[in-house]
Amino acid sequence: MHRAVMAGAADNIIMETDKKHNFGNANDSQETLFLQMVTNTISDFKMVEKKDKILVAVSGGADSISLVLSLLALKDRYQIKLGIAHLNHMLRKEESIRDEVFVKQFADRLGLPYFSRQVNVKAHAKKHGLSVEQAGREVRYAYFQQLACDHGYTKIATGHNKDDNAELVLMNLLRGSGPKGLCGIPPVRNNIYIRPLLRIYKREILDFLDSINQEYMFDSSNDDMTYLRNKIRCKLLPHLVSEFNPEIIDALDRLSNILKTEEEYFEIETQKAYMLCLQKTDDLSVALFKTKLSDLHPAILNRVIREAIRAVKNNLNRITLAHINDIIQFSFNALSGTSLDLPGQIRVYKENKIIIFRKEKQPLRDMGKKAKDQRWAAQKQ
Repeated sequence: MHRAVMAGAADNIIMETDKKHNFGNANDSQETLFLQMVTNTISDFKMVEKKDKILVAVSGGADSISLVLSLLALKDRYQIKLGIAHLNHMLRKEESIRDEVFVKQFADRLGLPYFSRQVNVKAHAKKHGLSVEQAGREVRYAYFQQLACDHGYTKIATGHNKDDNAELVLMNLLRGSGPKGLCGIPPVRNNIYIRPLLRIYKREILDFLDSINQEYMFDSSNDDMTYLRNKIRCKLLPHLVSEFNPEIIDALDRLSNILKTEEEYFEIETQKAYMLCLQKTDDLSVALFKTKLSDLHPAILNRVIREAIRAVKNNLNRITLAHINDIIQFSFNALSGTSLDLPGQIRVYKENKIIIFRKEKQPLRDMGKKAKDQRWAAQKQ
């Protein structure tokens, strides 16, 4: 715990906000200026509509606690209803229980609906061959999505901030990501996930909570340097700030915003090209005209191929640039009647002037063994 409790902290913010309908005056309190930044972000990205029902993902940390208090203070302005969702990842034993209890008491004190679940994230990661970070993200968002569906929430708010965005851009850069990965965290995703704190620095969040004496929980796993994100946060970013650019977080944020804008344009152009190349599609396959593909600029060609894979696979997990390059070489150089295998039971077929992407119903290895057995049986006859 890093702040002393002050009973009624949220009520104090709400009262202060109600007194000041003209945000941004020179004499506004620190709390009101913080709320102004949140309000501007919500407005600029059209995150909230009147009478939205918002489920707030709350870990108990500073970001999510400040997010709840901010939305609660803006409740009347937007006529919104709030609920709190907490997922216990069962990774930190007593500390995880401590956080769960804290969030429950926080929700009760504010009179907000509270939902919680415990999930063994390590077991989920092992079962599905994922990293602990990937598994945690997967189970979190699945839980939030289920709650929203079951209880009629129209938006799901998460506490990602400006520092988080910079860390993700750097992390994806180190992993060799393309422009999509360097876009960072989207302010709004799928018109349901919203990030009202995305323009706010971590230090501003901590200062805000300190100004109202609001406590929050500290996650000890944030000090675990086996996680790449923690290394970036605790070692790389401070080094870049001290040795290269004191405004590196702003620089990375600008980069991500520029790329977001360009990605929006490329997505429009990709859909146009994809529809132009599309020969036919069904639930398990997509067929594209090879001649139409050959007319595309390489930047759009890569994206159209990724779109075809996504259409049959529902995601691009484990699909790398090497796979995309292999598909291009296969499409234009391989003989008709041949095929190329991809992760996720995806097989690409070349048939005359058509390239077909198909999601097979059984593992490709089993299909290959069956075909080999059939050839062997034919030879014996």
